[in-house]
Amino acid sequence: MSRGKPEEGRMSGVAVTFTHCLLNTHITALSVKEKFVFIGEGQHCHAHDVLSGKQVSSTQVFCAAVVHGLSVQLGPENDGSYLLLVFGQKSLAVLLFSPTQEELFVLLEERRVEDWIVDAGLEKNLAHVVIATSHNSLLRCEIPDLSVCCKILSRKTSGDELHSCQVTKKSRPVSVVSDIHTSDRKGHLSIVAQAACVERCVLFSGHLVMMTGCWESAVMMAGTMALQVMIWGPWATKDSEGKALPLHCLEGHQGSIFSITFSFSQGLIATTSDDRSLRVWEVRHEAKLLPPTNPEEEQEYWRSATITEKFASYGHRARVWRSLILPSWIISVGEDSLVCVWEHSGTLAASWSAHDGASIWSVVACEDPLDRLITGSSDGSVKSWCLNAAAPIVAKLMSDLPWNNKYSAEKCSAGTTNPVKDNITTFNNSKTEDYNVPESHELFEDNCTEIPSLRTNPLSVADFPRCISLVAEDMVLVITNSGKLYSHNPETFWHLEYEDKRFKNYAIMEANPDGSFVAVGTLGGTMVILQVAGRSVKPEVEVVGSSGKVFALQWLTMSRILVLGTAGLMTTWEMQSKDKSTNYTPVYNFQGAACRVSTHYLPVSMHRWLCAVYVSPIVTKAVPQHLVCGDRAGSLHLYTLNEPKPQHSLHGVHGKNGVTAVLCWHGGLVYSSGRDGYVRSLRVSEGRLLSLTATRVSGSSWVSRLIAVKGKLLAICFYGVKLKLWSVGEEQTLLEVECGGAHRSWDLRLCGKRGWLVCTFLKDGTPYTFSTPLNNKMLPHIRPALHTQETMELRLLFQHRREMVLLTAGEDTTLRLHALHQQGQRQSFGVVRSHLSGVRALCLIEETHGTKSDSDTVWLISAGGRAELKVWECSISEFSNLANNSDCDLCCCEVCALPSDDASLESDSCRLQPQSVILREVGSHMLRTGCHRDWKRQHLTLDPETRYMGATAFWVSSSQAVVALASSDGFLRIFFVLRKCEKVREACAVECGSCVLSVAQLKVVTGTILVTCSTNGHITFWDLQAVVDWSLSLTGSEDFNHQPHQPPQPQEITFVAAHQSGINAITFHYNIDDPSCIIMATGGDDNTISMWKVVVMEDAQVTVTRQCSVVGHASQVSGLGWLSKNYLISASIDQRLIVWNFNKKDGILWKDPMRFCNATSEDRATEEHQLLIPVGCRFIGVPDVKGLIVTDVDETENMRHNSHRIDKRVFVYGMGLQVFDVSVASL
Repeated sequence: MSRGKPEEGRMSGVAVTFTHCLLNTHITALSVKEKFVFIGEGQHCHAHDVLSGKQVSSTQVFCAAVVHGLSVQLGPENDGSYLLLVFGQKSLAVLLFSPTQEELFVLLEERRVEDWIVDAGLEKNLAHVVIATSHNSLLRCEIPDLSVCCKILSRKTSGDELHSCQVTKKSRPVSVVSDIHTSDRKGHLSIVAQAACVERCVLFSGHLVMMTGCWESAVMMAGTMALQVMIWGPWATKDSEGKALPLHCLEGHQGSIFSITFSFSQGLIATTSDDRSLRVWEVRHEAKLLPPTNPEEEQEYWRSATITEKFASYGHRARVWRSLILPSWIISVGEDSLVCVWEHSGTLAASWSAHDGASIWSVVACEDPLDRLITGSSDGSVKSWCLNAAAPIVAKLMSDLPWNNKYSAEKCSAGTTNPVKDNITTFNNSKTEDYNVPESHELFEDNCTEIPSLRTNPLSVADFPRCISLVAEDMVLVITNSGKLYSHNPETFWHLEYEDKRFKNYAIMEANPDGSFVAVGTLGGTMVILQVAGRSVKPEVEVVGSSGKVFALQWLTMSRILVLGTAGLMTTWEMQSKDKSTNYTPVYNFQGAACRVSTHYLPVSMHRWLCAVYVSPIVTKAVPQHLVCGDRAGSLHLYTLNEPKPQHSLHGVHGKNGVTAVLCWHGGLVYSSGRDGYVRSLRVSEGRLLSLTATRVSGSSWVSRLIAVKGKLLAICFYGVKLKLWSVGEEQTLLEVECGGAHRSWDLRLCGKRGWLVCTFLKDGTPYTFSTPLNNKMLPHIRPALHTQETMELRLLFQHRREMVLLTAGEDTTLRLHALHQQGQRQSFGVVRSHLSGVRALCLIEETHGTKSDSDTVWLISAGGRAELKVWECSISEFSNLANNSDCDLCCCEVCALPSDDASLESDSCRLQPQSVILREVGSHMLRTGCHRDWKRQHLTLDPETRYMGATAFWVSSSQAVVALASSDGFLRIFFVLRKCEKVREACAVECGSCVLSVAQLKVVTGTILVTCSTNGHITFWDLQAVVDWSLSLTGSEDFNHQPHQPPQPQEITFVAAHQSGINAITFHYNIDDPSCIIMATGGDDNTISMWKVVVMEDAQVTVTRQCSVVGHASQVSGLGWLSKNYLISASIDQRLIVWNFNKKDGILWKDPMRFCNATSEDRATEEHQLLIPVGCRFIGVPDVKGLIVTDVDETENMRHNSHRIDKRVFVYGMGLQVFDVSVASL
């Protein structure tokens, strides 16, 4: 995101400058031309490249109005430039975009009309604009001749002045045309003509049609409150009052009409409504008409038209906002975050959830050959989709199956390789007793040696396939129940490659990453490795690793495989050629050799099943590598290469159904998936597995495999009968294919050359296959998402060079990591879905006197609905360069074979990468309201009503922290966080009388004091020192719940009736010269800002003196922050950001706490002893503001030039996020 033009306010001898840095809020308008998409967001307009997603230019269009529509057309100079007519609310402006310079220029600054604008269009002479208003009228307004403006601009930018507008700083609006047509932003347009319809109701929507670009033929399609679409024009027949009569009236909707779209080429009108329907109307004529070339032809087009309803479709679950008519499809988007693709007959061709539940406000389609659909959402994201990829994928049946045709089977037998002789070397596992490994008869599935009856007396049933594997994008291997190995390719079709009796009745098959070797495990413990050379398959190596069944095979590298046998025995084998020197004892059987590398033992579980991966620690190469294994019990085990037992285990992290995949990626991070539907990230640290994040895959309960493609982590999931490919980072479904479910043999392979995904699976004993390109499904996001609902809290975690790492908490139950780069661009670093309900409170565990921690590690507290509290540890690790270490021969993930083409991954190596910031969940706690016991387990009843509204936390020692939570049930609850054992313990709770909205720590040296704000307008001070002393006396114990003495309760010191109702914001300014004297500012639901002087005595006594109180905003005050000791900044629901000058004078002591609330405004004014004067104001583009935070700007140059200048960065959050650089200087 680019930086905006500074806006200054000069009041009371003070200059306040607001410089816009970032805005993420509702995407309310979209338009596209060629490879550029134009985005309306708040008061701003952005231009992005569709192919790369990169922003090329940005400018602020309106002062306070929100952009609701964009109309783009070619410029008059025939130089490839575009004219942008931008409108929203009652404002309108015109921009020019130059593709060669990649810059937006302001041709006509903001103009206003007296009514709400629903649509607008430029006439072809570019000297008038036609405006459709919300009272069903049309206005023709005169504007400066835009063709003349473009010529002046062309002359000014063709000379040296162009070089002053650096193209590298696309964010800066260019002011070289400011003398073309300048006026006050509140200037009104000059109306030269107007027309109104007989139906003068308020419109929910409207669409202006000017096919010939003239007022004389303009047509208005109005969605009225009567649930009708009225089509009329200023040239239509008038009534006695001079109002136009409607030409057509379309009826059928049962709810408010939100959008109207017309396509002349298709002869269709599409409407969307509150009744969740899309209705399409057909415009018919007796004879086919050409596009009108003059106003008379356009008038006749509408007079002679017959408009009938073609179909009504219901594919959405909520209100439908927009529709789009394309030559082959009709697109609809709505509140349910669905994109529905309809055929012109009304049949639903495809639908998908595009924005994770966020409402989709706008949709446009690129022109050929891009064939892309672009959607904008309420979460601030803009995404592109390929319409070609919208068609459902259907797997194809592989025909001419040889095992079902006797003739085909005999024909295939000509190329059969003879079974190998029993010339097998058996691995000696006589040392199993040293490690207390269970014998075979102690386990459920271990007594699985080959049964003679299965070999000597086969059943007389038809043969069928048991397992299937892909060794190339067009070569499939199938092992049948009779022990035959068939291959299939486009040249020879089915071919019998190999036959072995040991493959009968049971076989598992696994191909190595490049498909050059295939390993087959048998019922008798034999593993046969086959080499794939071209189109043929031949045996290469054969080993026996155990005395019983081979339960699992896992390729760790291209030539190294792990075999799981009976009794949990895991052996790792390395493929070696005959002439390769090795320290191991080779086992020669055929052309190659296999060397046993290591032996490990899997802990006991009910079923034998594993997945494994090598891990390279983030240290020097001399440190031994690790092996991470996941088992059927849902546990993860960490091994060293020379130790048979696990070094560390995480039990049950993926539930009781087991771990399905383990992937090592990004130079040491381990990703695991399971049948619980989660993808988890972990890190190996000091011989332990540390769980970092857990991401829930939406709409899936079984994640089967993880792959990395072009720098993105993808998960192959199963949901019902469908196979789904899910992007973990972008949280969206890439494709869905019906396959029958997860309990089947299947395989999947990436084709790096073509960028295709090929998959094959068995269904009803028959192989199926499908292939699809991934390039058109992994399109870059044009703008990243924020939260799908309100952003409730924001905290700054790190200042890394010129980058800021932020953490936001949302009502959508997520925590989101972001990086704010120096250029003002925001990059999403990840989404954490761990809370059960909305997250309302977020705070850092702050350092206090005598406590210190690592500068690259912070601890956090998040809390919210269902009385849920979580503790997090966030750290920065600069190991992104190791993620691209392609020469590591122990890496077999697909990311090494497929280099990324994402421009964001090719940035400066000094820039933080998403894998560099790690957020790890340490512990959690939920309130219990009771419990009951059944015969098998104890069930806990958790509190579903209580919600944590605010939090504060601080370290009281190097190993212990105090957490205070404000609760909606009127309690202040105190918890302790134990760093070493990583546990959370509830200490005590004290009743406050009403809902507690926030809690803060008063940072004083003499004790520990908390401040709470309630819905009754009271500010209460609490002494917490006794609780802290009690906790420090128990530092040697880890269990606080079994202490003989109960912890003391916080003691109330005093309270102040500060506001008439709830207090939403509170902030403190500490005097360096006098730490005991603190200035407190509060803001509440009564729209007032109050200033208080707080004096803390040595005996923890507190006196509070009111300094002043002003009605600072038109709505609730939701955020306060200190810029300096004399300047306060406030934010409100009224979307104003105000800077206040605080003039110090002696105040008075309020002995009666209710005196301030009961006093009249005149009495208050007479007793004001301090003044709060506004010195600067700026409109905020974020609706429903929840709060703000103030931080320092890392620009020492400004401080050098002017030591009296104050530079701060302000983050305002709510239904979006906006960042300003605020400067205050004395004149």
